[in-house]
Amino acid sequence: MKTVIYALMGILFMAPMQAQSSAEAKRILDEVSQAYKQRSSFHMKFDSELHNAKTNTKDRFDGQVYVRGERYNLSVPKMDIRQIYDGKKLHTVSADQKEVTVTTPEASGDELFTPTKVFEMYRKGYNLSVDKTAVVNGRNLTFVKLTPTTAGSVKHVLVGIDRVKKELVQLIEVNQNNTTTTITVKEQIANVVVPNSLLTFNKSQYPGYYVTEM
Repeated sequence: MKTVIYALMGILFMAPMQAQSSAEAKRILDEVSQAYKQRSSFHMKFDSELHNAKTNTKDRFDGQVYVRGERYNLSVPKMDIRQIYDGKKLHTVSADQKEVTVTTPEASGDELFTPTKVFEMYRKGYNLSVDKTAVVNGRNLTFVKLTPTTAGSVKHVLVGIDRVKKELVQLIEVNQNNTTTTITVKEQIANVVVPNSLLTFNKSQYPGYYVTEM
């Protein structure tokens, strides 16, 4: 779940490609990666659906992310997720616990999912192939399948791309337990004005919260 959420953070997909990867699939993702890198900023609204038919598990949530350079503000209220990264420190806010955890993450660590890092994910650890085409919310999408090269909890990920606009529109993660999480971008605006107040943690906005700096 966490992996899929952060894969929308720019919120683009560094190491050499795997030999088994499809050249066409790589080209599609390269085009999208480059398009997002050329944006000075962007705002995305997305919704998600989690489903496991075997256990009859269903869940839905909405979220949004503001991105400017490597800085971001991610909010998924139902999951009690809010992260503010100011380029140096990561502020993770829990409304349920009324707590803010402040860390200085390593650029290569798993804690930090900056836009550049996330949108480069596909270059390492996956075999790529062009999968299906489908119409989603009136947009013609080409799906690229990412299959991990090492065994883990994720079976595969499908990335739905609008090739005309070179935009990420949908992302589907299937786990080994056959739980499917589908995240669909409802709205995205490129080069939007993102004020510093959204990308800077202000303690006065969280009265009564306990702030812990690690």
